[in-house]
Amino acid sequence: VEHVIIDRSFVDEHGTRWIIDYKTGTHGGGGLDEFLDREEERYRGQLEQYAGIMRRMETRPIRLGLYFPLLRAWREWPFRDGEAAVAGPDQGPRPPSGA
Repeated sequence: VEHVIIDRSFVDEHGTRWIIDYKTGTHGGGGLDEFLDREEERYRGQLEQYAGIMRRMETRPIRLGLYFPLLRAWREWPFRDGEAAVAGPDQGPRPPSGA
């Protein structure tokens, strides 16, 4: 039995399942893009675990995202069963402005 807490999950108008993890940390020093790259790498396994759990319940496409509300930043990538996912260009829904 696995017990996980997913911050936010929804199905968009295209039938894609989104799994979003909110990150409230701040970043000091260095460039924002480099920080976001490190955070994506740091949390990729966690979101991939969530996607694997969802995959056992449904077959729709899954996209994963990290939302940094304090930095007004966003990272996303597709979940690929049995493959290492590669971050793709931003597409799909955006976090609410001012959230």
